[in-house]
Parts: sequence; C-alpha cells; structure tokens
Amino acid sequence: MARGFHAAGDIVVSQTSDGTSLNQLWDDYQTALAAWNAKRDPLVAFLTYRTTDLTEQMYDSGEIGDFEPATEYGVPVGIRPGVTPKTIGYDFQWYDLAGRFTWKFLAKASSTQVNAYTNMALEADNRLVFTEVMRTLFRNDRRTAEEGHTVYPFYAGQVGDQPPTYGTTTFADQHNHYVTSGAATFPAAGGAIATADITDLQALVNLVGEHGYSVENGYRVVLMVNKAQGDVIRTIRSQVNGGPVGSLYDFVPAAGTSPFLMPVNMQVISGQQPPNSLNGLNVIGSWGDVLVVQDSYIPAGYMVCFATGGDEGLNNPIGIREDAIAQLRGLKLVKGREPDYPLIESYYTRGFGTGVRKRGAGAIMQITASATYTAPAVYA
Repeated sequence: MARGFHAAGDIVVSQTSDGTSLNQLWDDYQTALAAWNAKRDPLVAFLTYRTTDLTEQMYDSGEIGDFEPATEYGVPVGIRPGVTPKTIGYDFQWYDLAGRFTWKFLAKASSTQVNAYTNMALEADNRLVFTEVMRTLFRNDRRTAEEGHTVYPFYAGQVGDQPPTYGTTTFADQHNHYVTSGAATFPAAGGAIATADITDLQALVNLVGEHGYSVENGYRVVLMVNKAQGDVIRTIRSQVNGGPVGSLYDFVPAAGTSPFLMPVNMQVISGQQPPNSLNGLNVIGSWGDVLVVQDSYIPAGYMVCFATGGDEGLNNPIGIREDAIAQLRGLKLVKGREPDYPLIESYYTRGFGTGVRKRGAGAIMQITASATYTAPAVYA
C-alpha cells in the first residue's frame, strides 16, 4: 500500500465551480487568441509592418522607377532605386504574464471569473504592443539589440544621419526629424494662430514630404495631435480667407463633424470634406494634403507627422519583429504541467521587438521654447 502525503499537484481539477470544463475553456481561449492576434489596433496598423528579420536592407526614399527610350534590339532596363540601401535593425524581447490559474483558484472560481482574467491579459497585451510602438515613435536615441545590431529612430541629428538625395533635394549629415517649435505654446503668442505657427506646422510636414513620402507617391500623410493642439489647428485659415501671412491652406472639417460656416466671399469650392475616420482613427479634418487625426494617446505638447502605406503596409515607418517560428508569433497561452488539463498553471507570453524601418517617413515636433527635443515622459 502506498503511503505518504498527497501534494497539491496531485489533486486534479477538471471543471470550474459552475461546472464548466477546463478543457472547454482552454479550447475557447485558443480560439479567442487566434482572433485577437489577427486584430490590430488601428494606429499601430497604420504605423507598422510585421517582419521576422533581425535586420533589413531599406531604401529610405520615395524614389520610383523611370522608363528609358527603347531600342530595336535592346533589353529593357531593370527598375532600380537610385540610392544605396541602409541596414536597419529591430530589437526583440519576450514578455510573460501569469494568469495564476492554480488548481485551488479554478476549483472555486466560476467561468466568468476565469474569463475576466483572460480579458485582463488581452488588455495588457494590447497596451504592451501599443506602448512599445509609441516609444519607438517618440524616442530619438539609438539602441543596440541583443544580437548586436543597431536599432535606429527617425533621423535624429546624429553623425551618420544623412538621408539619400531625393529628386533635386540633397541633405546634410546630422539631419533631424525630432524638432521643437521654439515657443512654449501653440499658438506661440497664446492667442490666434500666427505666421510663425503656420511655419512650424509646414516645416514638420515638409520633413516627411521632402524625402518623397507624399500623396503623389501613393502615401497617406497623417498629422496626429492631442485635443489641445487639435482645437488650435481647427482654427487655421488660409491667407486669402483672412489667415496669417504665408498660410496656404484652410483647415477643412471632416464629414459628419461639427458644422462650419464658409466665408461669404467664397465663390468656388474645390475638393470635398475628408472622411471622419481612417480605419478607426478619429479624423477631425484635413490641412492641405494632410489628414489631421486627434488621439488622446498623443501627449499634449507634441505633434506627429508620418506617412503610411495603409493597414500593415510594406512602406509603413515602424517594423514589428516577430519570431521566425510561426507558432511562436502573437500572444500565446502556454500550457501548464498537467497534460490532461493544460489550463492549470498556464500563463501568457508574447515575443516581439520594434525599430524604425523608414527613417524619413516620420517627424515629431515638441512644443517648447527649448531648442532640444525631449521625448514625452509617458513614452520615454
């Protein structure tokens, strides 16, 4: 006859207190995670592109191929970028989160309580990925990945930050896409928007467009702001409509937003109102070719301009590196030690990294009197 004590691990719980099978919950969670991993936060989707590479050879230019005169017996020239590719890299980190699905908890918990833990894990995972992408967006420092390669920000004014020539525009070394307004407020005078403010805003947009990331080349250019700056941008008028000197465009509210009055002397109205949503992002209007998106996750005192190729587009500015093994990508629920009831002692894990892949496709302006850019504390 066997003698001794039964350890806690010898006790097998097969269902929750309300009779729900643990194996059914396991299957349900695997199905939910598959759907979750297929879903992307709309802002993250427009900023990023998934990859499994440690490094990539990237052409940071909007250059496109050109036709050449054909000859009777000649071979057509191949499309080739006019710039040398640069090696950019991504970091990588494993993260985990314990659901604390011990047999004692599962024996007394209802399926509703267990589901609540899973919902908390999904929310934590969304916050993790979003925060890491935003840190990559706002930070202007170079990082060294575990494998030894460099993870770059957008052009940050460091030695070696010399973009390739685009069209007839050449760039000096230490080119910088992390800039400041030179004034502590926006508008600079604290009242109506002035020429200096329009100049700042246009300079931010130009930092992206001058590298070929423009509507003409098939990109969508987005200006993201907090409500504090969004309320100011809504007041922009072109010089011909009474705005400050040098102001080329009127802010045009998005369709379905608050109504607005047109100037009484306006005889010709061209174009149309922009949509009020960009794949779930809150579009408040447009300024020239730029869609203005207002989002509370953009800190007050910062404005972000970036070019996107669309939902998870190949030309999006930030890369999300995932594991080369397909089964290890996305948020995973790892089995516990009990093979018949894997939910017991299971935990959540995700492995990924980030890095800027199109260094000229984004620019950030901090509204400050300082000449030195400082990343917002929440994403530092």
